Amino acid sequence: MRTILQRAKSWVIKVGTRTCLDGHGRLNGAILLPLAVQIQKMRAQGKRLVLVSSGAVGMGRELLQVEGLGDTLPTKQALAAMGQVAIMHDYQNLFSMLGIPVAQVLLTRDDVAARERYLNARNTLNALLEHGVLPIINENDSVSTGEIRFGDNDQLAAMVGSIINAEVVVNLTSVPGILIDDPQNPGQEKVLSEVRAVTPELAALDKGTTSQGGTGGLSSKLRAAQMIIRYGGAMVIAGASTPEILTRLQAGEELGTLLAGTESRLNSRQRWLAEAARSQGVVTIDSGAAQALRQGGTSLLAVGVVSCEGDFKAGDLVTVWAQGEDKPLARGLSNYSQSELQAVAGHPTSQIADILGHPGYEEVIHQSDLILL
Repeated sequence: MRTILQRAKSWVIKVGTRTCLDGHGRLNGAILLPLAVQIQKMRAQGKRLVLVSSGAVGMGRELLQVEGLGDTLPTKQALAAMGQVAIMHDYQNLFSMLGIPVAQVLLTRDDVAARERYLNARNTLNALLEHGVLPIINENDSVSTGEIRFGDNDQLAAMVGSIINAEVVVNLTSVPGILIDDPQNPGQEKVLSEVRAVTPELAALDKGTTSQGGTGGLSSKLRAAQMIIRYGGAMVIAGASTPEILTRLQAGEELGTLLAGTESRLNSRQRWLAEAARSQGVVTIDSGAAQALRQGGTSLLAVGVVSCEGDFKAGDLVTVWAQGEDKPLARGLSNYSQSELQAVAGHPTSQIADILGHPGYEEVIHQSDLILL
C-alpha cells in the first residue's frame, strides 16, 4: 500500500495546535522549520501541497494575556481573530525564507455545502497551486458556530483533500501513529502500520482524550480517514517530530499508520454529494429498492420509498436509509419536496401525475445525482 505515497502528486499536510505551537503559544520553529524545508523539497519535485494549520485560538490567548479568560464562544472567536493574523504573519516569514509565497484561506462548512461555493473553493485552491502559492488553511473560527463548523481540523483537512482531489492527507501529531499493544513485548505498544478499513475494533482504541489545546482525538482522525478512504484517497497519521517525516513517507518508508481502501476515485460531483453537501432530510426506502441501488446503475423510484422526514425542497440533498438498517445507504438530490414525496411514496411512476395534479419526475433521485455510501 505504501506505493500510494510514492505515486501521489497532491498532498494535504495537517498540523494540530500542539504541533504548530510551543508551550508559550508561539509558532514551534523546532518542528515547523524542518517541515517547511521538506515542503520546499516536495514542491521542487512538482508535488501540489496544501497546509492545514490549527493554532489561531492558542496564539490569540497568548497575545491577549488576560487572567481568567473564559472559553465562551465569543471569547474563542475573538482569540481566533487575533491569533489568525499572528500565525499567518509567522508562516509568511517562515516560508519566505525558503522562497515560497503563501496565501491564507479560511473556510466554514457553509463554504462547501452549496455546490457553487464548493466549486469556488476548489477553483481558488487550484489557482493558487497552479501559480506556485502554498495555501495555508484554517477553519474560520472567528465567525463559525456549531451549525457551520467542521468540528476540528481533522475533518477540515479531509474535506480539503476531497476538494483538491488529493491522493494523500498527512495528519501530523504528537504520537508516531495509531498505537496498539505489542504481542511480542507485553506491556509495550507499537505503531499499527496499515489499515484497510475503519472497524469498530479500531475505533475502540480511542481513549477519549485529546492533546492539550487540541480538539480532535483518535475518533476524529478515524472519521476523517473514513471520508478520505471513501473518495479514494489515503491518510497517514504520523509523528510531526520524526526526522524528515514527509520525504520519508513520500519514499514509501514504513512510518506512521497508513489508512487506505479502494483504488477507485470519485469525481468532483460525487465527492461533493458524499461529503460536502449538507443533507436537508431523510428518505427511507424498502429492501427491494435498497437492493436495486446497491447493484448500481439505477435511480430511486417513488414506489420504493417508505417515508420521508425533513423540510426539504426539490433539488435539496437528502440522505437515503434502507428500512431496518443502522447506517445510511446513500445521498442524493431529490426531485421532489418533502410534501410531494410523502404523497407519492410507495406509488408507481404511472400514478404520480394523478396524485400531484401535474406531471412529475420518473425518478425521486436520478442515478447521476446519487452516491452510495
